[in-house]
Amino acid sequence: MTQTFLTPSIIAKEALLVLENNMVMANLVHRDFSPEFQQKAGATVTIRKPATFAATAFSTTVAAQEVVESSVQVVLDKFYDISAAITSQQLTLEVADFRTQVLEPMMRAHAQNVDYQIFQAVYKTFAGHQRATATTAVVGDLINAVAQLDLQKVPPTERRAVLHPITYARYAGLDAVLHADKRGSPLTINEYSIGRMFGVDWYMDQNVPKHTSLVLDTAGAMSGAAAAGATAATISALTNAEVVAAGDVFKVVGSDKGYLIITGGTVGSTVCTITFSPPFDAAIADTAVVTFQATAGKCNLLFHKNAIALVSAPLTPYIGGGIQSSVETYKGISCRVALDGDTIYKTNRISVDMLFGIKTLDKELGVRFHDNG
Repeated sequence: MTQTFLTPSIIAKEALLVLENNMVMANLVHRDFSPEFQQKAGATVTIRKPATFAATAFSTTVAAQEVVESSVQVVLDKFYDISAAITSQQLTLEVADFRTQVLEPMMRAHAQNVDYQIFQAVYKTFAGHQRATATTAVVGDLINAVAQLDLQKVPPTERRAVLHPITYARYAGLDAVLHADKRGSPLTINEYSIGRMFGVDWYMDQNVPKHTSLVLDTAGAMSGAAAAGATAATISALTNAEVVAAGDVFKVVGSDKGYLIITGGTVGSTVCTITFSPPFDAAIADTAVVTFQATAGKCNLLFHKNAIALVSAPLTPYIGGGIQSSVETYKGISCRVALDGDTIYKTNRISVDMLFGIKTLDKELGVRFHDNG
């Protein structure tokens, strides 16, 4: 039988296939790829955002809108490596055996890290918010979370939801979830897919974060009216002297949306000034009731694909020094594989590293579904 020698290129191609099969969150977001070589950690790249349009009333003439894809800058600040000592015998294995013994454990760790980094980068940026209403799971919780997507005018296609394992376990016994597989064809990530319900594709991910909220449930009132488009307000008549922190959320009478606190502070004399996002979608009256909502618990996410961008870039191949290396790309994800040996300790080493960046493209295309169960 002809021996197939494992080269960095062969290993990198296999590594990317394993990575693709083990990622959950990373397979559900907008993926872009910067093809420029010699990218370094901390570099900034520009990616395209989908074009947007506005409907205008027709009178006597048509005002044509340009098809313009806007751009956004993403910092490539996620640079991660996994290196392992391997034996000469392992390097002579067939590709399938090497994949099982070496690549699969390494790339599962990379996949978990990519998913984890996406959650940590974006979960505090979504303005939409919905909470489980009771300790006992009811299907209405999931429906209300989907309704929040509708209130935020999220496009009805390419909607995804990712649940914490405990949240999934709480809702898995409900009839609507238990028989979700009967509602549509199997999805790509079968191991992690729950099914399609209420116009959303649902998944489970072990990397969904837990959030510790500094604000308690408390109500106050607008201290002065605010115009549509405002991004700051003073809230009075608060009942708890506490910290209103960035990443927490509030709702206000006069708007159906949730608003994300950008800057807050310690409540003093029952008054606090905050800045928030998105801007108010309507004029808010003086003394309108404002409700701050504690967001502690599992931060399950519902979102449109274009809410989040994962941007990968190739690293420069190693040159010289007795190191063999290759950089490969698959479906917008790049990794670098290097093989080298240590003549002193008579060992070989494999290294797989990745460079990527994460960016929230549109805060209004996502909803946080908090579950304290």
